[in-house]
Amino acid sequence: MSDAETGTVDSDDAIGAEAGSRRARKAARSAVGARVAIRRFVAAVDPLRFAGVALFVLVWQGLAALLSPIRLPPPLAVMKRLATDFLDAPSLSYYGVANPNLYANLLYTAENVVLAVVIGAVIGVLAGLTSARFRLVRAAIDPVMMTAGTVPILVAAPFLLIWFGVGRLSAVCLVIFYVTVILYLFARRAANNINPIYEEFARTLGATERQIVFDLLTPATVPEILGGLRIALAGAWGLEAVSELLGSQEGVGKVLEVLAGATDSEGIIANLLLLGLVAVIFDAVAGSAIARLTGWNAGLRSEWN
Repeated sequence: MSDAETGTVDSDDAIGAEAGSRRARKAARSAVGARVAIRRFVAAVDPLRFAGVALFVLVWQGLAALLSPIRLPPPLAVMKRLATDFLDAPSLSYYGVANPNLYANLLYTAENVVLAVVIGAVIGVLAGLTSARFRLVRAAIDPVMMTAGTVPILVAAPFLLIWFGVGRLSAVCLVIFYVTVILYLFARRAANNINPIYEEFARTLGATERQIVFDLLTPATVPEILGGLRIALAGAWGLEAVSELLGSQEGVGKVLEVLAGATDSEGIIANLLLLGLVAVIFDAVAGSAIARLTGWNAGLRSEWN
């Protein structure tokens, strides 16, 4: 065999070995990724949570056996009612509900919650960060927000009904008001908790005000603000349902109102469970997203501790 042929064979062997090495590395990365995903899933699935749910269902079943179905229907009957009414509940149309099923009313409530939380979060965060750095803005906004934070939020409901009428706008504005107050307090506290020495050090190095806001203030306040956003989201579901009780023609709150008038405890519990399940799912998604966005902060805390 000539030297040229020998070189060609060696080159082919080298290429094949390199390709095999790449495949091996790729397979190793996939295996590592799979193990990490399994570990995360096992960590997320807490056996105590399932034990708590099972205990709740057992207690519910025991109480239902002692009480009449009108006062407390059994879990199986509620689950059947939830499955039956989810896509089609003709009886709701007799009570004046615009959408005679649970799915459309739940979607209406969810849209209002998401819209209100986004708008309220933007307003509250901007107002909180601005008031923490500008004394004049703080003097103008702080008394209003502090007063609103101590007054029960439903006190504003009659005024919103007068100003915006019965419908989606008044319900969304009520939740926006609630989320704005919560995020304002969290954003202002997060900004005030930053040690001034970091800003002084940044200015010493020649940082502009814009750089301080985007490179220092924003990263330092994001974890606490996102925690406040999760709290606001959890409370927004119940507040939205309550606001729909005041005159809306759609939404989970409207369904609960008409079922309460008909003394339909089975339907009421089914709707409450559905709303609670959706709220838990949204909270889990928000918690996972926050953990990913602020993973660097958790790592720093673990190192400090």
